[in-house]
Amino acid sequence: MAQNTLIYPSHYEMMEELTDTQAGLLIKTIGRYQKGEDISISDDLVRGMWLAMKHDFDVQKEKYESVVQRNRENGKKGGRPKNPKNPSGLLKTQTNPNNLKDKDKDKDKEKYKDKARNLLLATKQYEVKNSKGIMSEKQFNTIWNEK
Repeated sequence: MAQNTLIYPSHYEMMEELTDTQAGLLIKTIGRYQKGEDISISDDLVRGMWLAMKHDFDVQKEKYESVVQRNRENGKKGGRPKNPKNPSGLLKTQTNPNNLKDKDKDKDKEKYKDKARNLLLATKQYEVKNSKGIMSEKQFNTIWNEK
């Protein structure tokens, strides 16, 4: 049996309707069920919620058992060989591309240039706004293209 039991948000929403005493009874019932003990609940509301939750626990258990069975069968096939020549399972090892660092450097340079260009543009616009005369678009473009 699985050592973990998942209590879903929908279970919690149902438990919100219970008093603390009833919620405690439900939690203890879940624990008893996981231990394999007999379950008997006298409170009708708790019993109804328990039956709804029990179905989900049974599904969880079936899912866990299927994983255990699959792992058991895979284990019978044998495990990974000791000291394999190629532990990744690939037939050939792949070469490590050397040009990735250069591409990253190029991207960083482009980002830096873009930031510098935007800063320069903001500075030029500030100078234009604060100048005493009005500058034409041609004059602005001339200044801008000077870099």
